Amino acid sequence: MLYPGEELTEAAGYPALVRFEPGRPERPVVVFITGGGVLGRIAYGPPGGRAADFLCHWLHEEGFSSLVLSYPMDNRGVFDAAFPQFSITDWAEQSAEIIARHMDRIGLPANAIVLGWSMAGRIAEPLHAALRRKGKGIELFVAMAAASALPHTLPGLDHLKPVASGLAGVKGAYLDWLLHCLADQSAAAGHAVLDADAFTREMTGDFPVGLAASAMRYRDGAFVPDPAEDAREVGTGQYRAFPPLALMTHASALDARHALTDRSTWGVYITQQLCEGLVFSQADKLAKLPPETWALLVEHVGHAAERLSATLPGNHMFFLGENGARNTVQTLKLLRQTAADVAGEISHLMD
Repeated sequence: MLYPGEELTEAAGYPALVRFEPGRPERPVVVFITGGGVLGRIAYGPPGGRAADFLCHWLHEEGFSSLVLSYPMDNRGVFDAAFPQFSITDWAEQSAEIIARHMDRIGLPANAIVLGWSMAGRIAEPLHAALRRKGKGIELFVAMAAASALPHTLPGLDHLKPVASGLAGVKGAYLDWLLHCLADQSAAAGHAVLDADAFTREMTGDFPVGLAASAMRYRDGAFVPDPAEDAREVGTGQYRAFPPLALMTHASALDARHALTDRSTWGVYITQQLCEGLVFSQADKLAKLPPETWALLVEHVGHAAERLSATLPGNHMFFLGENGARNTVQTLKLLRQTAADVAGEISHLMD
């Protein structure tokens, strides 16, 4: 029951659903990593769907290769087994193996652009580390209305309950909210971007609780809190180990927590990663900066998170619908250039 172009593969000992579309070989691959309980199909749409309503169409229009990854979840049209103990570490290792495999197979640049949607924001540090162990890396990780590595920022997920498979059930948790977001995006598009029943049936499923921003783990048939293990897996305090970061979010009351807090939570990591990578590692130079250069450095670092954050129209699914998908790709291009500019400006001041 795979869509055209999809492949069911195995990496790091677990199955994954993958869809790759080649672009210009000199451009980095753009990897879409999906969120909680939703297959990556949301980035490219169903057979017979309107291609322009989906992200991968516009990535291809801009010449980017696209690689969409779905971890194993309980969608029986795709996966035939449940893996309730699948962890953030497993997710990162699996994703890195698949990304490196496609880079080597096609001869793509060794640094990917990664779009981490929703729950996938938590994979930024461990994915970068896993890729670096393979001689690869991340040019830019773009959090898309995404959970960060900061703890306890999504307390609403504490009510997730295990179903018979041991996975976290999406029905009765937040599936209705996802459908509300989908309906809102369809209304903005002026047509049904995805049929609600087909979306539920073909694109959602129960998922391993260890991936959720709830610091819960599956043990002995129950979900138990383990914030220390969670912080270790997502690299909460490992600022220097994060890849270059940027943010796309929205201002919709349908997803109030992300609308209100994304800029502040991701601002912490954007700023700390820049400082750890470009400034604090050169303490000898920092101490010798002239006052006017120091003042410029304070200004550049102080505005970096704002420059590397974008608020798009729409809600948690702002990248759905023709306008949403096209705007997302155009914003990606802008953030990519801005990230290079910001890093270059700070590095120049430190020279």
